[in-house]
Amino acid sequence: MEDFKLINCNCKFVNGPLIEVIDSHSPVYIIEFYEKLGNEWGLVYTDNEFKPFRWFKYLRKFRTKWMIKVWGMENELPILLFQHTYDENNKKVLLVFDSPVFETHLKWVYMSENFAKQFNCDVMVSSKFSDRLKNIYSGNLTIINDKINIDDYCITNRVYASYNIGRHDIQSNTWDFWESKGIFENHAKYYDSWHHPDNWIKFNDEDLFKNILGI
Repeated sequence: MEDFKLINCNCKFVNGPLIEVIDSHSPVYIIEFYEKLGNEWGLVYTDNEFKPFRWFKYLRKFRTKWMIKVWGMENELPILLFQHTYDENNKKVLLVFDSPVFETHLKWVYMSENFAKQFNCDVMVSSKFSDRLKNIYSGNLTIINDKINIDDYCITNRVYASYNIGRHDIQSNTWDFWESKGIFENHAKYYDSWHHPDNWIKFNDEDLFKNILGI
C-alpha cells in the first residue's frame, strides 16, 4: 500500500521518528510505528489512546526504515487515515558529528558525500571543525558550525531527518529487555541501545558511521 494522508499530520525524523496529529477527525487515535525487517514490517510501538493535537517522538536515534500509521474511528470502526514510510530521497538530512578529532570529522565528511549520492538526499553536516573543513573540502555538502541551535536550524531549513554520529554511552541508553542488557522492541530484533544498533567498542570511525546510518 502506498503512503497517503486523509487527516492533517506532520511526520519527521529529526533525532528520532516523530508523529504529530493536528486534526479533530476522531476524539482518539491509534498510532503505530513499524520498522522494516527483511521483506516484512515489524510493529515496534503502538498507542491506542492518542489524543488529537499532540505529538510523540520514539526513543530510537539511529537510521531506520520506518513506517508510521495513524488510525481513527468512523461509524465506531477503526479506519486507517495516515501512512508515511521513511524516505529521504530529495529531502534534507543533517548529520551531527560528535568527535574531538579533526581527522575523524574529515573522514565523515567524505563518507557523508557518498551517503548523499547513494540515497539522493541533500546532506548537511554539523561540526566543531566547520571552518577547517571548509578550507579543505570543496564538495557540495553544507557544513555548519556545531554552535548553531540544531532544533532551530532543522525547523528553519525543513530538515527531514537528523542523526548524531558519535560514540554514545550504551549502558544508560537501553532497556533491560528480558535481562538481555539490550532492546527487543518487537520481540524479533536485538539492539544494544537507542543510539546504536550494535556495540561500538570494536568499531573504527568508518564502521561507526556506517552502523549508525545502516549502510
